[in-house]
Formats: sequence, structure tokens, C-alpha cells
Amino acid sequence: MAFLNPLFLLGAVAAALPVLAHLVRKTKARRVQFASLMFLRRIEQKTIRKRKLRNLALLIIRCLAFLLLALAFARPYFPGRASIISASERSSAAILIDVSYSMRYPGVFERARNAARSIINDAGDGESTALAVFSTDFDLLRPVKLGRAEALALLDKVEPGSGATDYLQAIQAADSILKDEPGAHKRIHLISDFHEAGWNRALPRVRLSRNILLTPVDVGDRKAANLAITEVKSEPTIYTQKYPGKVIARLIASNAEASEKGEPIDATAELRLNDLVVERRPIRLDAGSQKTLEFSGFNVPEGSNRATVDVTGDGFTFDNRFCFTINRRPQSKVLSIETAGRGRSESFFLQQALLAGETNPYALTIKSVGSVNPAEVDGYRGVVINDAAGLPAALAAKIKRFAERGGGVIIAAGRHTEAGEFNRVMEEIAPASLGEVVQARGGYALTSQIRTEHPIFSPFASSGRLAATRVYAYHRATPADRASVIAALDDGSPLLIEGRIGIGGVLMFTSTLDTAWNDLPLSPMFLPLVRQMLDHLGGRQSEPARTLGQMITAPLDADGTMPSIEKPAGGRYDDARKTGQGELSFAAAETGFYRLRYRDGAEYVAVNVDTRESDLSRLNVEDLVASMSPDDKDSVERPAAGGQLTSQEIEARQRVWLPLLVGALLLFVAESLIARRIRMAKMIG
Repeated sequence: MAFLNPLFLLGAVAAALPVLAHLVRKTKARRVQFASLMFLRRIEQKTIRKRKLRNLALLIIRCLAFLLLALAFARPYFPGRASIISASERSSAAILIDVSYSMRYPGVFERARNAARSIINDAGDGESTALAVFSTDFDLLRPVKLGRAEALALLDKVEPGSGATDYLQAIQAADSILKDEPGAHKRIHLISDFHEAGWNRALPRVRLSRNILLTPVDVGDRKAANLAITEVKSEPTIYTQKYPGKVIARLIASNAEASEKGEPIDATAELRLNDLVVERRPIRLDAGSQKTLEFSGFNVPEGSNRATVDVTGDGFTFDNRFCFTINRRPQSKVLSIETAGRGRSESFFLQQALLAGETNPYALTIKSVGSVNPAEVDGYRGVVINDAAGLPAALAAKIKRFAERGGGVIIAAGRHTEAGEFNRVMEEIAPASLGEVVQARGGYALTSQIRTEHPIFSPFASSGRLAATRVYAYHRATPADRASVIAALDDGSPLLIEGRIGIGGVLMFTSTLDTAWNDLPLSPMFLPLVRQMLDHLGGRQSEPARTLGQMITAPLDADGTMPSIEKPAGGRYDDARKTGQGELSFAAAETGFYRLRYRDGAEYVAVNVDTRESDLSRLNVEDLVASMSPDDKDSVERPAAGGQLTSQEIEARQRVWLPLLVGALLLFVAESLIARRIRMAKMIG
């Protein structure tokens, strides 16, 4: 037995008061009339009569009443019976186990499993317990209603995964599970190593329901240290044998406790290309520091290549490799079809946009309408119909078949484009029909309606370079049923329209690709915008590395068939789905390299863990709990360290003081009744 207020036990001394009162109480002797004592001899009294306790039952009742009263105010409880007492109430709990990859640190997950096992075993028979695991995902393994044996069996199968940590979504999910459960006592046991990266403070705050208590169970290693590769920057695609730029790798050495500096870490970094070491370099990092490495001057084979940066030197190796791809491609051949009578300056900006740069990805060929042989269209990756008038029907039919098989087509309509002829020849290709030419009121119109989430514009939106373009003239356009407007002018007129033909794509620009009708070619955005349009139509994979959980899209084969997908760990991936845009889509569920097998070769997609989890900097657990507690703090019990019931919680559940206080009051009533009877008996006697 233990006591919340042990000082009140001093009140037990009051139990001695009835004894003292019985012993020192004076009794009046009975006066007896007697004759003269003059003839009796005086004798010295040799013995003294001993005082005796009378009415022993009354004395015991009085002592016991005072003793029970003192015990009641001392607030006793039985620590060993916490689970038994809680079982008498309707209560429920959710056990959340962190399975992010930082829990793979030596010894951490075993402590987490033991902590969960203790919570399940200590739960009373009347307590319902749910079991769930979380990282960036949330997986409810065991609903609230299942039994203890099944929970322990499921717990033995739980293993840490490859994801990062997200505390907010896990706690919010547990709150939604418990809030509708009956009972006044509900608890979320959050078992984790508690790293700062798992709490995104920029997200909206999560508030728990009033009757739900969050109890953190910290199983982390406060002396943990980690060396990891958090980022690799590289060119995803090159067009020469020698790598033209630099591969830049960023390394960090983190400690769980910032105050623990630790010893410097000596390590070795290697750049590998298709499992062959290209360069090896020794490095040293101080705890809590960062380092940047650069690799350059190496040769790259043709095709899609698997590249990795590996480090060795620390005890936690799960995040010591970063995978990425380097693709060496031949230049993409682009055919620009123009009107024969165009001036040289009208194609100048398009030519400069597609030919600029040391590692230019495009080989541009400019031909007039009359000089294009329809049979040669299939030899190109993209076709630009740059304000071309008088397009022959045979050439239009060939371009249509080219797009249906996956080719990309860009159409620019300028002053040489006559609407009636265009609509007749390009009816089955263009995503919109053209109307009259409009001269903008006030001198120009602005591009103010742009779908920044579209793949063509998303890089500009994130970089802040998406500026308004002045358009002096344009064609009215009516989009087809399945076409979509991805850029429009401030008066709502379509400027850039996207459509699909077969598995290919078509983009239509209702103004010119020179400065005759707009100032876009004078903008720094023109060159990357034209290339983004061609990359989007060509289905080019521009990301050298992906993160677990991302969706991967890949173009279909040239004949429209889906490529075979091999998982990094081996075996075929059969859950990919074909999207409405004619691409293959699947989720990145494993780290390493996915292999896409086409008829003409293989393509690789690199997938890595979320490297935020590699930073082992500790989270202030009290701040996390305080941020999620209800605003009505008086209704919230504070959690105890380690996830166990506090003494206040145990005492509040057991309420031993109540029967003690009731017993003391009953004894005082009984004492009054017995004392009254004894007094009346003496008076009558």
C-alpha cells in the first residue's frame, strides 16, 4: 500500500486519545454513611488500587474511528492492483508503434516491442486495446475489440519498415478510433524514438478529444549517432560520353542529443556506376556537421545507368546508400515545319531555344511545307507545326498516325494560318478549332490564367519565374470536348490547349513562337518553356531519383504495349495501371532500382528512403504532448514518463479513501449510540 498524502498519517496519533481519556478519567466514589472512626486505628495504606480500562468495546471503536479517518485523508492506494482496478471500468487504449527506419537503430525496436508487450499484459480484462503501426502511413493491425492473445501474436510479427515518421497523422488516426469508444478513460500509447523530423510544425495543429490522454513511451537511444547521405544532385540525362557536370552528394553526421558532440566519424565515400566503382574518397565528419562531395570527369555508357553514392564507417547502415540514374541518350530529333515564304527572323527564337547549351538534348531540323516527305516524319521524336500554311492532306494524315503511336506535336497559329483551311486539314489533330484573329484591346492582353500544377508549368511555379506574357494578337479558339486549356489570357481566351491522339499528345499555341504577336520569346522563360513542352509530350523521365511512396509514371512501348516491370528485390511487379493519358503508373514501394523492360532496352527508376528520417536530432516530447492536449486543460490528466499510470491516476481509479471515510463516520455514529447507552445504564443503576 502507498499513500498520496503520507503526512496525514500523523493524524493516527489521535487514535491514542481515547486510551488516555479512559486511563486518566476520574471516577467519583460512592459516599457511605458510617459511625465514628475514633476507636479505629489509623493504618498506612500499603497498596494502591490499579486503574483498569472499562468499556473495552467503546475504546476500540473510538480508536478505530480516528485511525480510519487519518488513513482516509492520507489517500491510500495499491500500486500492484492498477490493472485490476482499471479493469472494473470501461476503458480503452490505442498502442501506436513507430516503424520508421530510424527504429532499426540497434536495440531500439526491441525495446519498443517490449514496451508494447508490457502495456498489453498490464491491461485489465475490461480494457479494450487497439494495436497500430505508423510511419508516413498508418496501419491498424488490431481493432479495439480483439483479445490480448491475438494482440501479442500480432506484435511478434511487427518489424520496422523503410518510411519516415509522421506523428500528427498517426495520433489523429488513433484519436478517431478511440473517440467513439465507450468509457471515460481513453489513452494513446505512442511508442517511438522521438526525432524532430517526425513533427512537421508547419502543418495545422492536431487536438485530441477531451477524454483522450496521450502517453509517450520513449524507447530511443540518447547516445545514437548516424552518418547518412541526404541528397544527391545530378544531371538526369546527358548526350555526351563524358559526364559534363558534377555529381554533388550531401552527407550529414547527426547525434540524438545536440549536447553530445561525440567522436569524429571516419568514413569512405564511393561513386558507383552500374555496380562499378568510379571514384573512392576518404572523409571525416564531426558529429552534428555536414559535408558536400563532388564527383566529375567520368564516362557514362549509352542507355539508362544505375548510379549510387555509398558511404561506410558508422554502425547504422540503412541510409548509407543513395540511388539515382544517369541516362545517356542520343539527341531527340525535332522537325519544325514552316511556311515556305517565312522570313529568317520568324524561326530565330525557336531555333535558339532548341539548339542552346553544351549538352543540348535536341537536334532541330527546319523544313518548309513543300520540302517535307511524309515518310520521314517517323524518324523524329517531335514535330512543330510553326505557323505553317498549306499543309498537304497526306502530310497531315502522316502526322496524325505519328501522334497516335506516341509522338508529340506542337502547333503554333500565327498570321500565316488561315482558320478555315486549318480547321479542314487539322480537324483530327488539333485540340481546338480556330476562329478569327483578335487584336488585343489596349495594345496587349496578359497571361493570367495558368494551371501551375500542370507538368509543363510546375517547375516555373516552384521557382517563382512564371511571369505574365504580353500578347498583342491571337486566334480565337474553341477547345474540343476532350481537350483542356492549361493557359489562358486575362479575358478568358485560350492560349495553350492540350489534347490527346492515341497514346501521343498535342499542344496548340494560339499565338506565334516569335515576337510578331507576343513578347514571350524575349522572356527568360521561353527557352525552358519550349523544352518543357517537348519533354512533356515525349514522356521523358526527368527525375534522377524518387522517394518511397511517390507515384511513378512511364510511357508505353512504341507499339502501345506496357513494359515489363521488375522490382528492386526481384520478381515482377504486376500492380501497375494504365492511365487515361496512355502512361503506366505504379507506386514506389521498395528502395533500389525498378527496371522497365522495353523492346529496345531497359529503363531504370531509382527509389530512396525519405532522408529526413536520417537526422536523429531529438524531439522535445513535452512540447509534442502539450501541442495536442485539449484547450480545456483542467479536464486532461498529465501523462507519466514511460507510459505507466501515475499515482494520482491509480488512486483516483481505486478511491480507497471513500470506504475508509464512510467506515470512520459509521464508527463515530456507533460510538455515540454505545456511549449513550452506557451513560443511561449508570444513571439508572
